[in-house]
Amino acid sequence: MAVKIAIADEHTIIRRGVYAMMMDQQSFSSGSEAQSSFSLTGEVASTAELLALLEQQTPDILLLGYTLTASRQQSPQSNLDGLALLKWLKQHYPALKVIVLSSYKNPLLVRLALEAGAKGYLSRSICEKMLHDTLKAVNDGEVYVDPSLMHTLFSADIRATESLSARETDVLRLLCKGLSLTTISMRMHLSIKTVSAHKIRAMEKLGVKNDCQLYCLLARSRMFDIAI
Repeated sequence: MAVKIAIADEHTIIRRGVYAMMMDQQSFSSGSEAQSSFSLTGEVASTAELLALLEQQTPDILLLGYTLTASRQQSPQSNLDGLALLKWLKQHYPALKVIVLSSYKNPLLVRLALEAGAKGYLSRSICEKMLHDTLKAVNDGEVYVDPSLMHTLFSADIRATESLSARETDVLRLLCKGLSLTTISMRMHLSIKTVSAHKIRAMEKLGVKNDCQLYCLLARSRMFDIAI
């Protein structure tokens, strides 16, 4: 029986590319590998579309982009993405196996994603074989992390960013996307005061005193793949 796969990413080219890679690798599979065939149950760009898809039919595996398109719907869940969405999915769809597909390679984000319930974490530089191996491993109940990221997870070099909480990390990520504190508070369903407090605590942990120093540090560390 084919393993049901869903793809959620805000970029159409990523969704279609992942599906094409999945099918290309599968076409070369034979023998025992043919037993692990995959079928696409749907592809979505926003959290609202993902929730609608899950209500209709829950796939076995979800390939999830770290960020999704924002929605104007009033549902509290419709604007979730990142770690908050991972935690929500784990709570409401515990049997769903989520593989994060992200451009973010910071070890903190990888660790937090796994702690939030992800069963796999892949960068966008993967090849067809790695994608197939990841899907097979996760379907078999294993946890799979892109080998190019593995060494950072066990590095003895402890960075200040590793002390950030999940919410502090998400606030910084949304700030790097150019969102205001007001918009972030709406996206995270928190008060502006709470969002501001997360930002201040994150800055204290990172040892920066103003927004300019904060963005420079995040750019240098490539935490969210921004550069100056």
